[in-house]
Amino acid sequence: MRDDESVGRSERSHALLIEADEAYRAAITASLRLAGCRVDEAVTAEAALPALERRGYDLVVWGVSGDDAARRGEVISEVRMRTEAPLVLLDGTSDMAQFDLESGADQWLPKPFVPGALIGAVRAALRKAASPVVGVATRMEMRGMVLDGKTRRVSSGGREAAFTRQEWDLLSILVSHPNRYLGAREILRLGWRAGDHEAEQLRTYVRRLRRKLEPLQAPCQLLSEHGHGYCLAFD
Repeated sequence: MRDDESVGRSERSHALLIEADEAYRAAITASLRLAGCRVDEAVTAEAALPALERRGYDLVVWGVSGDDAARRGEVISEVRMRTEAPLVLLDGTSDMAQFDLESGADQWLPKPFVPGALIGAVRAALRKAASPVVGVATRMEMRGMVLDGKTRRVSSGGREAAFTRQEWDLLSILVSHPNRYLGAREILRLGWRAGDHEAEQLRTYVRRLRRKLEPLQAPCQLLSEHGHGYCLAFD
């Protein structure tokens, strides 16, 4: 696909950038515009939250810095409560990448960042959001477990859990192939996407699914087996 075609697809996308550093804010904004986005800027997460409540954004980019970095899990949770738009994080602390992804971020990039990598991540996130893989699009019941594709919620035994878009896409693929092991390549072939390093991020998302499904006491287990992949095994 040519770059101008990619820009054409995302030129109407509206991004919210959260970045305290003025120089980084200018550089990230320039990259987002090259990716075809209109950009609103917020200096802090506190300032960004009201904007998320007022407007429906297609993308949120957070350059983690300042006081917000110390409460990153809380910030990600607050953003997720207000939007299902893809959340891309840029951070100079690579030790927190797994935590950020498990907390609800969709993609993670190092800071300082390579503009081309950010542009690619943004375009991939927007393509993913525009054409999600949702195998469970409507209400579906499997052995007492109810999956609601409209709200992306699963309920079982009086308990309920909500899922992000990428979590739901992965769960949909696994539910569509019950009691069958799917390898990473097959899951990606079926359309699941998570930006760069997808195979590595797949393991993170499997852990996120397992953490949400287990408290439901659902009639299934999310199994992992080396060399075989992942399986949603029903009792």
